Amino acid sequence: MKTKTAAALFVSFKTSRAIPCGLPLRRDFMIQSTLDAGVRAIEYHPTIVLDDHAIKTDAIILDRDDGRYVIDFVDARPPGDPRAEGLLQLGFEQRCTGIIAVTAADVGREPRQSAARHVWFHASMTATSDDRAQVLDALDREGPVPLRSLPTLAATRRDTIQVVFALACEGSVDIDLRAGLDGRAIVRGGSLGLAGLRYGT
Repeated sequence: MKTKTAAALFVSFKTSRAIPCGLPLRRDFMIQSTLDAGVRAIEYHPTIVLDDHAIKTDAIILDRDDGRYVIDFVDARPPGDPRAEGLLQLGFEQRCTGIIAVTAADVGREPRQSAARHVWFHASMTATSDDRAQVLDALDREGPVPLRSLPTLAATRRDTIQVVFALACEGSVDIDLRAGLDGRAIVRGGSLGLAGLRYGT
């Protein structure tokens, strides 16, 4: 006898509700968008009413520094899928700047994908108030610094790099993941507008 399993859900400090993301492509996109300092919020719109009919959109809207964008996961839907029209209508209704087509190649670009996954692995880790204060005080004092510098600047009880990753997952710090996590990645206090991961440009 087969049992139905609950759809995988994604939650982060940028989502106002749990977002279904059973596909690895979609989950990776959510992780990367959460860690992108240029993304302010991630919205989920499951349906839209078009000509008195509810159309399933299962749509994501990113509220970014440069505008609001509907995300079209073009590899995840067949040609002629009615959701494409629904996405366009949703964009108009939500006053979006445009629609961004996202492919598996976009999301899988390295070293960004591996770096984001590695950081997000620490999402369930809770940083102590002392460790959080050490890292944030160091960033306030020194300004943006390379990741490899933080162990000498912040006297944390737990591994400093792991603390930084946990703080990135909760939005307290931003890490520029464009070049991966080789130690030169720049870390700064959260919400300072670093455009780290970007689609559609």
